[in-house]
Amino acid sequence: MSRSVRPVLWTFGTLAVGGLVFWLVLALNIPYRSTATPETTSATMSGTTPDPPLMSAPPADMSAWVTDIRPGPDDHSAVLRVDLPACAVEPHTQITEAADRIDASVLFQPRNGPDCKQVPTDFPMKTAAPIGKRPVLVNAGDTWGLTSTGWRKCDEILGCEPPTDHCDKAWVAQVEFSAEAEHPGTTRACDQNWLIHDLQRHSGQAPTRVVYRWADNGWMSFASAKGGGCSEILAVEPAFPTHLCQNLTPSS
Repeated sequence: MSRSVRPVLWTFGTLAVGGLVFWLVLALNIPYRSTATPETTSATMSGTTPDPPLMSAPPADMSAWVTDIRPGPDDHSAVLRVDLPACAVEPHTQITEAADRIDASVLFQPRNGPDCKQVPTDFPMKTAAPIGKRPVLVNAGDTWGLTSTGWRKCDEILGCEPPTDHCDKAWVAQVEFSAEAEHPGTTRACDQNWLIHDLQRHSGQAPTRVVYRWADNGWMSFASAKGGGCSEILAVEPAFPTHLCQNLTPSS
């Protein structure tokens, strides 16, 4: 046999043996192990601790509208009358005391419902110290006070017990406040039923003379005047007392 034939036969024999071995592996179902690097899947992250779920904050408390305050059984207590939704959850009073004031409110958790209507409801208010003359603040600004005639809503200017003298500066200040006057004016004449006041509404503007009559709970304007004396006033109200206007000088 020639030398060139031997390598060919050797190669053929090697391939035949290899094919026989591969056929035996398939026939015997021997598992094949890959040496390739396995792909990363979601299972590889199973050891990671998940973030805790976000907890929603509870709804904020709402304040019921206080419509009246009445005396309680002693000087440390009062009764708050409020408009409260019928479906309110856990309504309760919240009282904060200071030496010169008391803050009071009725708080509740809101809940919707088909019959959630406003219902007048009473809540007792208890303080550590006697209430006395301390104002009680409700509804984010309304002031109530205990007066000689009981609890009443206080005026921003007149306070809880308005002066009995209708010519008092507090009553005149209320007139100026209602007229939105920017500067204090000048009272020309006053008694318990009639008032002549020069309003200074705006800086640099001439004063406006206004005439008022007393109307149970404050002064009510009914005339204005520019000239002196009583003629302009009496033309509107003949009952106006002349001794209050006869010496008036013209408004400047």
